[in-house]
Order: sequence, then structure tokens, then C-alpha cells
Amino acid sequence: MPVPFEGLLPYAIMTAFFGLAGHGVGFVRYWDNGWKKDRFDLDQWDERMMNRDFLLTGVRRGQSSDPIAPESFKTAEVKLQKYYSPYSEQYFSFRERLYRGYVTGNWDFS
Repeated sequence: MPVPFEGLLPYAIMTAFFGLAGHGVGFVRYWDNGWKKDRFDLDQWDERMMNRDFLLTGVRRGQSSDPIAPESFKTAEVKLQKYYSPYSEQYFSFRERLYRGYVTGNWDFS
């Protein structure tokens, strides 16, 4: 005896919303990142180049084709928000490790 489709509707709705949420989050991150994919495991050189691009264009992942930097670039300094924790560099939960990895790009779980 076949299963009536009404019994499968909740599963179809859940599957559709999980798919929509997953692709929606991916799209928002892609859009927020200047229509570029996320970068992971950034080293010091990458961070400095991204700070330079931010000073030149006003966008963290932006790039400029202008060969001459503006006059304000000579004295500009990037001050980014830092993640503050009263526990310094101690990791207490997996969630906090994931958050720090996402914010800083350092995914060290040792």
C-alpha cells in the first residue's frame, strides 16, 4: 500500500527550508565578501595585503587598478575590531573555537 503524499509533506517542507537556509547563508556570505569566496587559513602577508586593499578601496576584499595611491594612504592606519574575551587565549567550548576560527581564520583545535 502506497504512502499518502500528505504524510510526506512535512519532510518535503523541512528539506526545502534546510536547502533554502543553507544556500541563503552561503549567498549572504558571498555577497558580503565583495562577490568573492571566503578565504581561510590567512597568514600575516594575506592580512597585510587585505588591510592595504581596505585602505585603498574602503572594502576589505576590494582591489584598485589605480597605480597611484591617494594622499591619505600615507598616514592611514587600519583599526579593526578585536574579539575580546576575559579569558585571554583560553578556549572553553567548541562553539567558541569555531567562532574564533571564523573571526581570525586560525582553525587550530589542538
